Amino acid sequence: MSDSSVIWRISKSSMDRKCADQLEQAGLVSRHVQQIMPPSVEYRLTPAGQIFIEPIEMLYTWAIDHMADLDALAAQQAAGAAPQTAEAGGNP
Repeated sequence: MSDSSVIWRISKSSMDRKCADQLEQAGLVSRHVQQIMPPSVEYRLTPAGQIFIEPIEMLYTWAIDHMADLDALAAQQAAGAAPQTAEAGGNP
C-alpha cells in the first residue's frame, strides 16, 4: 500500500500497547485492524496527529546537523563524564 498516511505497519505484539492506546486516546493516531493471516494492525496519523509532522521533521534535521555533538555527548555519558552545556563552553 502506498498510502502516505500509513506511518507504520506492525503486529499487535510489536508495539507497546500502552503507548498505542495513549496516542489513540489523544486522537493523534487511528488504529486499523486488517483481517488477514497473520492479523495486522496499521496506525495512521489523524489530522490532529499530522500537525506534528513539521516539528518532528525539524527536530530530525537538527539531530542530523548535530550528530557529531550528540555522539560526543553520548560518549561522555558512557564514560561517566559530566556533559558540557553551552554555558560551560560546550557546543550545543
